[in-house]
Amino acid sequence: MKTRLYYHLFIATSLLLAGCSFNAGYNPSYLPAQPMALGISGRSLVVIDTPDANWVYTGNPTSFTGGGSTLTLPLGEITRQVALKVFGGAFKDGVDFRNVVGDASGYRIVVKPKINRFTYAYNQLKNLGFAITPQVDLELHVVLVSPDGRTLLDRNYPSGLTSGDTYVVSGQPAEKVNQILHQTLFKLMTDAAQDAKLALEK
Repeated sequence: MKTRLYYHLFIATSLLLAGCSFNAGYNPSYLPAQPMALGISGRSLVVIDTPDANWVYTGNPTSFTGGGSTLTLPLGEITRQVALKVFGGAFKDGVDFRNVVGDASGYRIVVKPKINRFTYAYNQLKNLGFAITPQVDLELHVVLVSPDGRTLLDRNYPSGLTSGDTYVVSGQPAEKVNQILHQTLFKLMTDAAQDAKLALEK
C-alpha cells in the first residue's frame, strides 16, 4: 500500500513539471526582513549597466525531473533589488542606483554586481523519487570601486549547489526555485557587503 502511494506521488510530481513553462519575478517576501546592518558610514552606489539590469534568463533545469520545462526569471532585476536591500542596510546613509557611474564623488563606494552563472534543478533522485528538492547553483561577480575610480575588489562569489526546502507536490514549483535563488543571492551579496566594509577599513 505504501509503495503504491509513493509511486503515485512520484507520477504526480513528475507530471506537474512535464513540458511546462514557468515565469517568476522578484519577491521581497523571500528575503530576510532586515539586511545586516554593518554600520558603514556614508552612502553607497549600486551600478548595473542597462543590458545587465534588463537581463531575463530562460532555461531548462539540469535535472531529469522537469527536464522538458522552462523557467523564465528577470535575473537582472532580482540582482538589482537584492543589491539595493543589502547595501542599503550596510551603509548608514543608504544606497542609490544608476545604470552608469557618472559622478560618484558623493559616495563611499561604487558596487557593480552581476550574476555570471546560474543553473537550477528539481532534484527528485535525492528523495528516492518521492519528493522534490529545488536547487540552484550561481556565481555572483562583484566589483567594488572607489569614488575616484580605483578598483578596491574584483571577486567572484560562487554559491555551490544549494538546496531549498523539500516538497512532495507543489502547484508552483518555479517559485520554490525562485525562493532559494533569492535567499542564496542575498547571502552572497551580504558576503560582498562585508568585504566592502573590510576594503574601506584598509
